[in-house]
Amino acid sequence: MKLIRKIQKQFSTLFDFITTLLKLRSLIVQLAKRDFKNRFAASYLGIYWAFIQPFITFFVIWFVFTVGFKSSNIEPSIPFVPWLLCGMLPWFFMQDVVNQGTQSLINYSYLITKINFRSSMIPIIKIATSLAIHLIFLIILVIVTLLYGIPPALQWVQIIYFLFCSVILLLSITWLTSSITVFFRDMENIVNVGMQILFWATPIFWHHSVLSGKLQYIAYLNPFFYIINGYRDTFIYHQWFFSKPLFTCYFWIFSTLCFIGSALVFSRLKPHFADVL
Repeated sequence: MKLIRKIQKQFSTLFDFITTLLKLRSLIVQLAKRDFKNRFAASYLGIYWAFIQPFITFFVIWFVFTVGFKSSNIEPSIPFVPWLLCGMLPWFFMQDVVNQGTQSLINYSYLITKINFRSSMIPIIKIATSLAIHLIFLIILVIVTLLYGIPPALQWVQIIYFLFCSVILLLSITWLTSSITVFFRDMENIVNVGMQILFWATPIFWHHSVLSGKLQYIAYLNPFFYIINGYRDTFIYHQWFFSKPLFTCYFWIFSTLCFIGSALVFSRLKPHFADVL
């Protein structure tokens, strides 16, 4: 009975969160626009830095693996540039959200200490800001894919699904990391190091088939792999997400448990935010 009550309480909290999110959508959009401007306000090139750094990183990796190492980790019939973009663009988006979202409660401490604002909405502001930049990159990805002779397909519409997957996963992660960062500032550095390790451990610029045995299964356990592989299935291989039910079930079980666990941690720590900030 206690377990059933806890589950009911969590679903009630989730419904209340969604309702509040809809009510505050205009405010969240305004704060996201303000965050977008403030992030690049102090630099001379401004918003262009949102695109310069990813492009430089992409160019360096492309150069290394096409001119230097001459990577053969993918099928010869698949153009390397769109294949690489399908891996790096979602990673840039997710990495940016995790890094920025981890600091979000501290950056918006005035909303918590001075205004009656639901703090669980704050990481969404960072997600919305990064998502706006990511949508522009998606347009570039579509153009590059077409230029390399990969025809458009009906499966392209499922990018909406993978964006939704990304938002749910990222919201879960940033709820956890941002709430812990309020009390343990070293969490920012831990997250930065963790994302660097995941960058090299995730099949972004190498194909997961190069792994064998248990290592390949470990790669499959990485939730970021599901999203990156989903981008490639969408734009390159033209496969539906439901054609891989095992991966899809695992991702949603993991994301749901992460969502519930992060929500519990956030709700437990939330009453003490104002005292520390």
